[in-house]
Amino acid sequence: MIRNTTFGKLGKRAVPRLDIAIDGGLQTTGYSEQCRVENVSRTGCRLHLEREPRLGTTVMIRIERIETLGDVSWVRDGRCGVTFADPLKPTELERLRWIVNHAETHEKNVVNSATAIWR
Repeated sequence: MIRNTTFGKLGKRAVPRLDIAIDGGLQTTGYSEQCRVENVSRTGCRLHLEREPRLGTTVMIRIERIETLGDVSWVRDGRCGVTFADPLKPTELERLRWIVNHAETHEKNVVNSATAIWR
């Protein structure tokens, strides 16, 4: 049997997480709401939200232009963890990393895109 080994701050995780703290959305078959995506990896994310979903619920997560399905793996104190059904593509994770590292530029781009639609 091969043991999973972890390194540094990974703890029990197999892949590292990126701290992002950006707005996102969560949708179940019964409701949808805005949430704060606190961290993300290729295989899952942690959300901060007003209404906690039930453990095991299948949800759709929206982070920027990324939409992915997943299952709620834990719920505690207004936060939940979601395990994605399919891992994020490396390009999607790199886009999120760029947004975190260039927050001011990203915000200007969002505003410019929104105002261009109204012209």
